[in-house]
Amino acid sequence: MPPGDAQRMWFPEMLEALTAAWSPSTTWQELADLCSRMTEQRKTLRQSRGILAPLMRCPKCGTAARADDGDISIRSALFALKKSGTVTDADFKRLDADWKKHRAAHCLDPYGRKSEATSTRVKSREHTPECR
Repeated sequence: MPPGDAQRMWFPEMLEALTAAWSPSTTWQELADLCSRMTEQRKTLRQSRGILAPLMRCPKCGTAARADDGDISIRSALFALKKSGTVTDADFKRLDADWKKHRAAHCLDPYGRKSEATSTRVKSREHTPECR
């Protein structure tokens, strides 16, 4: 296994797919769906290459265990687009700010999905559409 692959979030094949699928007219929902597909692709790549998740040590008891890879967030995809040169720094800043506004307005998690906790809070405060 090449050094750093255990911690790698974006493999070259994933970056190619991300940049190929990206366009300025991509909606947040389309980007969320793409991030979900990228998460699955990363799992497949790791499994096919025999790459284990990095070991993490519990700060309290010292037990070592494999870390959870987690999902790829929309913000992670925006950073990857910036790093690959697909979007400029100015475009990245605008997209990042737009994503934060969209996420807050629609009570979404970092992956573009409505979370159960957020949905429950909104239902319990029907008089206000805010999620915070």
